[in-house]
Amino acid sequence: MKPILRRDFMLLGASALCCAPLWAANKKPPAPSLSVLNQAGQFAMHTERIGKYWIQIGVGIDVDRARLHMQDSIQAFERLVALLVRSVRGEQMLLIEQRARVFRMAWAVKPAPEGVRRISSLGQDLADLGMKLFAQLAQSQPVEGTRRLSDANEARMLTQRMARLALTRQWGMAAPDVSLVIEQQRKAFAARLEALNSDAGLPENARADLQLARQQWVFVDQALATKEDLKAATQAANLAERERELLDSLCLHLV
Repeated sequence: MKPILRRDFMLLGASALCCAPLWAANKKPPAPSLSVLNQAGQFAMHTERIGKYWIQIGVGIDVDRARLHMQDSIQAFERLVALLVRSVRGEQMLLIEQRARVFRMAWAVKPAPEGVRRISSLGQDLADLGMKLFAQLAQSQPVEGTRRLSDANEARMLTQRMARLALTRQWGMAAPDVSLVIEQQRKAFAARLEALNSDAGLPENARADLQLARQQWVFVDQALATKEDLKAATQAANLAERERELLDSLCLHLV
């Protein structure tokens, strides 16, 4: 048997050192979990929720409770940004961090009619970035699981967006086509619920939340369809919050 010389050990060691960086460079980062995807969806929802309560405080609807809910969403917003920064890399996350800094300045201003369009625009753009991040992260996951989680997260975010848009009418600061936009989003929301209801693989505990959400949606939809009415806007905001809670629970059953 040929003896192993010292230079052979040296060659083997050099080979290992050369190959290790190449292996490390080629190693793919682990796929994000469904929990991380859900965090991106939660971020989008809380962004819209902050804008909704900012406007609700200004309009003067149940102000004390609205302040508590807004503070709750601000805390969740900051927590989710910190979690996502640790879990996600890339240009999309950098853009979210940049826009988040501007959004913080917008919500820190005392609610007033002249700030409605600014906080609405900034919040909607940031929420859309959150859902785009969700879609980007979902590419590394099995299609079936991410599709139903996407439907649930999109619906959850829309509960807050639709209520926010309904409240902008009360300050006379809504966009001219706001009724058309709300109608389109009502249809999109209903389609998400129907897709989830048609999903044979939906877990039973999630389906129980879904059935309650579908029942609740009948009343939310009616309130959103009523234009230029403070009572209806108040009802839409309150009912949308209950709808959000149900969809929050549903999403947790899917991760």
